[in-house]
Amino acid sequence: MKLKLVIIFCLLFAYLTFTTLPGGVAAACGSTSFPLCSVLFDGIKPPHAVDISGKVIPESSTTQPDKPIILAKDSDDSSRGQLKPEAAFDHSKHSTDVTYSLDGKTVTTCVECHHTDQPTAPKGQDYLTKLDRKEVLTAKQLETSKQAVNSCRVCHFKESTEPTDVYPPPSVSYPKKSGKRPSGTLTNEVAYHINCNSCHDAVKVRNPKSKAPQDCYDCHVKKQ
Repeated sequence: MKLKLVIIFCLLFAYLTFTTLPGGVAAACGSTSFPLCSVLFDGIKPPHAVDISGKVIPESSTTQPDKPIILAKDSDDSSRGQLKPEAAFDHSKHSTDVTYSLDGKTVTTCVECHHTDQPTAPKGQDYLTKLDRKEVLTAKQLETSKQAVNSCRVCHFKESTEPTDVYPPPSVSYPKKSGKRPSGTLTNEVAYHINCNSCHDAVKVRNPKSKAPQDCYDCHVKKQ
């Protein structure tokens, strides 16, 4: 009984310590003073990435993030220690501004990134096997269905995560016309770069004056 009380006290103390720090849990997990973070906030059950305010992004949600997400905060790449990890993805700009789209005429669809949120795999994307939505995800479909959208790392875990029967996803060989190289191990970082880079490259071809990031340092600002 005494042991149980000690464990409960320790857990309560840890919780209060995390939540009362400036920036909350996200700030604590950015500190080497809290090695437990690598256990508490990794693996099959995130939270994982944070937004620019430090708010942790949930595993799934029925609402779109209201602030840009710092994807690089969820990276295992040791070289990121030399950079400010500020690769922020802004949902609102990508889903409403046509200058952020592939053709420059229609806004980017939700399934461009959330590619499993549709009933069947589109032509050329037969490698998508986990399709669990009755209708193609759109902002309106999300509002009416109230079916939560999974975050990226529900499927694409960090490199340090222990393998399971479904993770990591098998390497993908994309159709030739896509111009994408075989993916290799589909960790979250690999998935982010394949999706972001291929889209930015296509936008740059369409509009050479586009400011779509092309180089590492366009997203990852080098420390001064």
